[in-house]
Amino acid sequence: MARITVRPDLTGVTHIVAVPPTVKVKDMETGEIAVDRDGKTRLFTVQLMETFGLQAQVIKVTVPETGLIDGLALGAIVRPVGLIASPWGNAFGGQVTVGLAYRAESLELANPTAAPAKAEAAAK
Repeated sequence: MARITVRPDLTGVTHIVAVPPTVKVKDMETGEIAVDRDGKTRLFTVQLMETFGLQAQVIKVTVPETGLIDGLALGAIVRPVGLIASPWGNAFGGQVTVGLAYRAESLELANPTAAPAKAEAAAK
């Protein structure tokens, strides 16, 4: 089956870190860590609050370890680079569940000069 991906229009959208990066687990029973297609790079999940107009939602975005930067703390405003959304569906016990899986090549701070200033203020 062909994999469908959509590049969301991010015009006027702000992304705020709601839950900092955590290692993505592929198999909860064995604790196996999810890796990228290269078989080496660990994958992480970052929960972002996505705001647009007067609406907001929390999305989980998968990002390779190489796409993570310092400063992805709670409340940081970020820009997902190469964000795609892939629809998915599961049928189990007569119930159908559908959703979107988000993935980004990397996350970058939307205002990189703000993060060091906060760190300096906290150190004083």
